[in-house]
Amino acid sequence: MSRLPDLARQRHGLLRTTVLAAVFGVISVLPGAAQDVTEPSLKAAFVYNLAKFTEWPADVLPPAAPLVACVMGETPVAQALERIVKGRLVMGHSVSVVRLTGDAPHRSCHLLYAAGLTTAQVGALGAAAQGAAMLTVIDSDAATRPPMIAHLFVENGKLRFDLDHGRAKRSRLQLSSKLLPLAKRVYDEPGGAAP
Repeated sequence: MSRLPDLARQRHGLLRTTVLAAVFGVISVLPGAAQDVTEPSLKAAFVYNLAKFTEWPADVLPPAAPLVACVMGETPVAQALERIVKGRLVMGHSVSVVRLTGDAPHRSCHLLYAAGLTTAQVGALGAAAQGAAMLTVIDSDAATRPPMIAHLFVENGKLRFDLDHGRAKRSRLQLSSKLLPLAKRVYDEPGGAAP
């Protein structure tokens, strides 16, 4: 029996990983690095791709329901995310972008992106979202580990991210195994160090 199909699958997997790495870790956010890529559009692309590699439980996101992506504190990222998701699907779901103005996430959010918050606001937001099947993404240069599933930050001119896999599991979200190796750090235990 030929091993050609196995090699083709391996090459496809490698290509997909390479493309993900390009989207998640290689594109620079320094001015002039890419003329058509702005920082808000790059952050929106990260959020969209994080959603693409996340599975929600069927009782939270039924097959015909739209995925509700909430944005708190970053109008330019919300606008860029609206442009990116227009006409696209995430795991077969259309995406609806909602801009939040309050301090707490709506329970109808499947994804929450927040930026420009104080440390106290981040803590309160993490506590409010705890246990909800919500992909929480914080955009912060804080040195401490935020109480969110994904943490976006700029390091050496590149947009990077950490993942709290343990928090995702406790929120009943399934992060793709293809996503985990692209993170700078992956946490699996509450308050524990990254492996």
